[in-house]
Amino acid sequence: MLEALGLVLAFLTVVVLVMKKINYGLALTVGAVLLGVFSGLSHIQLLHVLIRTLTERVTLDLAIIVSLIPVLAYCMKETGMIDDLIDGVKRALTGRSVLAILPALMGALPMLGGALLSAPLIDDEAEKLGLDRNEKSFVNVWFRHWNFFIYPLSSPLILVAGLTGFSIYTLIFANLLPVILYVTLGYIVSIRKLGGRDASTSRDQKAFIPVFVGISPILLTVILNLLGLHMALALSAGILLTFILRRYNMRGAVKLLWKGFDWRLPFAILGVMYFRTMVEYTDIFSRVFPILSSSGIPLFLLLILMAWTIGLATAMPSAGIAMIFPVALTSQGTLDLTVIEILYSTLIFGYLISPMHLCLILTVEYYKAHLHTVYRKLIPTALVSYLIFVSSALTVGRWIT
Repeated sequence: MLEALGLVLAFLTVVVLVMKKINYGLALTVGAVLLGVFSGLSHIQLLHVLIRTLTERVTLDLAIIVSLIPVLAYCMKETGMIDDLIDGVKRALTGRSVLAILPALMGALPMLGGALLSAPLIDDEAEKLGLDRNEKSFVNVWFRHWNFFIYPLSSPLILVAGLTGFSIYTLIFANLLPVILYVTLGYIVSIRKLGGRDASTSRDQKAFIPVFVGISPILLTVILNLLGLHMALALSAGILLTFILRRYNMRGAVKLLWKGFDWRLPFAILGVMYFRTMVEYTDIFSRVFPILSSSGIPLFLLLILMAWTIGLATAMPSAGIAMIFPVALTSQGTLDLTVIEILYSTLIFGYLISPMHLCLILTVEYYKAHLHTVYRKLIPTALVSYLIFVSSALTVGRWIT
């Protein structure tokens, strides 16, 4: 009974700390320690689990990868490649396409408050096409979150792959069809029925050149990784290409690398992996499972309810992944693709519609929209998309290996 109390307390502590804007790496570390203490571990054992976590290859790999992704984004932004990319997209595509593509491109760049980058970029086009402030908010939020499902540089997706042992490209392939439907559904409910005149009436075919150049560091990273190069080395190659294309000298490059590094990200990975290792080391679930079974609620349904709760409460996908997947793994030994896809999509859609979701908050504030009005379109569309993802996982996930 004490172990069950410790598990519940650990989860609640993590959720409360994250809600209070505490770094989720620290929150998960505190949660892991609580879990260990209630499981009867001594301070020596708590330290042993920490050392074990720090020396695991997967911890080091994830910490390096998650550190390099925002460095690449920062270098692309500060060297002006992002500005050229945006300008090229605006000249190459029509206004309706720009409304969807610019938020999607900005969503591919993992920067805190990134919604404030795309919101001004689509404002003029959206105004000319007749969108009100609430519709602008929906478009900006909806189209920037495809990356969680099929973008190879998505940190939560990388984390799930690292925890479950599945290739990230297997997870991406499983999500391809539902993501297409996700984007299509968003287009149907927001952009397709616009009555205004398309702002960009002519296309500049030459503008695709700066678009290709601007996105080339990301393309190089993905291609090299697909060819078998470690993701950390592939990201390093993408960063190097950015400096080469912009002809940066060594001093300028080092300065950008230093400014682009955010220590909170590798620390967050440490918290994630410490929590995971603590769940495994204490074997907490073997003692808690009888209590859960006595409730009569199927374990998988409990995991889904937990995923929805954590996603909505924290608006931090990686924190939810760190709590849900270790429990799921220890309870079932191994997870098939169907279970992984359903739990992951539950966390992401809980995050998407959470009132604590930073992108949503910043977008609504920028456009001076009303959250309850944005929710009238966002929540139903998100729930329909969620059902599409779950249905896809139940059908497609069974034959993808």
